[in-house]
Amino acid sequence: MLCGGTTSLFATYGSSFSEVLGFSQYETNLVASLGDYAHYMSAPLFGYLSTRTGPTLVIQIAAILMFLGYMGLSYALDNLGNTTHRVGTMSVLFALVGVGSKAAYMSSMATAARNFKHSRHSGIALGIPLSLYGLSTFVFSSVKAKWFETDETPVRYLAFMAVVSGVAHLAASRFVVLKGDPLAPAAAVQVARKRTGEVDVPLSPDIGVASAAAVTDTDTGSPVVDSIEMKETRRRRMTVSATDPHNDTTSDTDAPLSTTSAAPSSTTTSPVTVPQKQQSPIHGFIRDPTAWCLLIGLICFSGPGLAFVNNCGTMVRAMAHGTALTDEQVGRYKDRVVATQSFFSFSSRLAVGYLSDIWRTRLRLPRAGMLVLAALLMIYAQNAAATVARLEDLHRLAILVGVAMGSVFTLAPTITAETWGADNFGVCWGVITLGPAIGGHMCNLIFGSNWDQGLVRIAARLGPNAPQESVRCDNECFVPAFLVTTKIAYIGLFFFVVVMSLPRFTALWNRNA
Repeated sequence: MLCGGTTSLFATYGSSFSEVLGFSQYETNLVASLGDYAHYMSAPLFGYLSTRTGPTLVIQIAAILMFLGYMGLSYALDNLGNTTHRVGTMSVLFALVGVGSKAAYMSSMATAARNFKHSRHSGIALGIPLSLYGLSTFVFSSVKAKWFETDETPVRYLAFMAVVSGVAHLAASRFVVLKGDPLAPAAAVQVARKRTGEVDVPLSPDIGVASAAAVTDTDTGSPVVDSIEMKETRRRRMTVSATDPHNDTTSDTDAPLSTTSAAPSSTTTSPVTVPQKQQSPIHGFIRDPTAWCLLIGLICFSGPGLAFVNNCGTMVRAMAHGTALTDEQVGRYKDRVVATQSFFSFSSRLAVGYLSDIWRTRLRLPRAGMLVLAALLMIYAQNAAATVARLEDLHRLAILVGVAMGSVFTLAPTITAETWGADNFGVCWGVITLGPAIGGHMCNLIFGSNWDQGLVRIAARLGPNAPQESVRCDNECFVPAFLVTTKIAYIGLFFFVVVMSLPRFTALWNRNA
C-alpha cells in the first residue's frame, strides 16, 4: 500500500506537462481526470478478482501496470516533444499508473476486510493499510524534494518510481496471506446436517467448543465431517423449535452430535421448514438506497478534494509569482505542500479508524455520523481555498483537505464492509469507489476551465503588446473554481446525512408497518 497510493504525486510533476510538452491547464487536468477515471473505474474488476482468485495475482498485475505506466511517462516526457496525440498518449500512460494503483489498493483492502471481518476493531484494521496508502505521497514527494528537485524535468524521477513500484509490489505478492474464516466449521456442520436430514441441536452460549464426530452422507455412507470444532458466537446462535420434545436445550453439550434423526412422537408433529429463496447479497446491495446515497455523497465530497490534490502544485506556482522565490525553491515548496496533504491524510486515517471503533462500540453511534463531520470540514476547506491570498495559506488548506479526505476514505470502506458483508467487500466497495472518479473528473475540469478563462482575462487586461512571460495566473484563476466546488461539497454533506439517517428511518418505518 505504501507504493500503491502514488497517483496523488501527479501534483509534483504534472506542471511539467505544460513546461515540456506545451499543454494548457485544461489539457493537463484532462490527463489527471482520465487517470483518475481509470483508477476508480477498475475498482469493481479488481475487487472481484481479489475475491475470486486471491490477492497474490492482483498485486502482481499492479506491479506490471505501474512499472509500464511510470516508465512510459518518463520516456514520453523525454521523447514526445511536439508530436501529435500527446494528450492521448500521456492520458493512457497515467491511466496505467492509476489502474495499477487501484489493483494494489483493492487487493490489500479486500484481504484486510476478510481477515478481520469478525473483529470489533475493524475500523483500525482497515485504517492501517489505508493510512499507508495515504502516506505514500508524503514519502515519495519527500524523496523527490531531496534527490530529484534539481532536475529540469521529472524524467529520472518517473523512472525511479517505475522501478520502485514494480519491485515493491512483486515482493509484497510473496508475503500476502488470506486467513481462513474462523466460522467456516460452523457452516460446514450446518451443510452436513442438512444433507443427513438431522434436527438442529443448539449449542450453549457458555460453551465455546463442540465436537461433531462421524457425520455421514446418507447417499454414500462416507463421513462428511469427522471432527469439527465449532465456536459459538453471538451472530450464529442456532435455535430449536419448542414443539420438538427430542431437542433438549438443557442436555450435556459436551456429548457428540447425533448422526441420526430423532424419531417423531406419535402425539407431536415435527416442524416443517419451507425453504425460501435467498436474495443474493450483491443484488441486495444494488437495491439498497443507502448504497446509492453513499455513492452520490462520495461523488460530491471527493470531487472538491481531488480538485485541490491534483492542482495544488499549480496553485503554488500561481501564488509564488509575487514572491522572491527561485524556480528551485518554488519546486521544493510545491513538494512540501503535497507532502503536508499526504501526511495529514495518513494521520487522520489512523486516528479516525481507531476513533470510529470507539464511536460505534462505546458511544453506540453510527459510523456515518463521522462522515457528516468530515463533510463539514471539507466545506470549510473549500471556502478557505476560495479566499487564498498568500502562498502560506496553501499549507493550512493542505492540512484541512488531507484530514477530510483521509477520514472519509477510512470510514466509507469500513461502513461498506459492515453493511454488506466483508465477503462481498471487493465488489461492493469497487462500485462505491466509482464516486471519486466521477467527482474528480467533474471538479478537475471545472478547475482547468476556470484557470484557462482567468488566463485569458489577464492577457486581455495587459493588452496584446504585453510580453508572453508577463501573462501569469494568480489566485484570480482558481478562486471561481472553488466557489463552485464549495456548493458541490454541500450536496455531499446532504447525502452523508441521508446515509446516517436512512437505516434508522427504515427500521422505524418497518416497525410501524
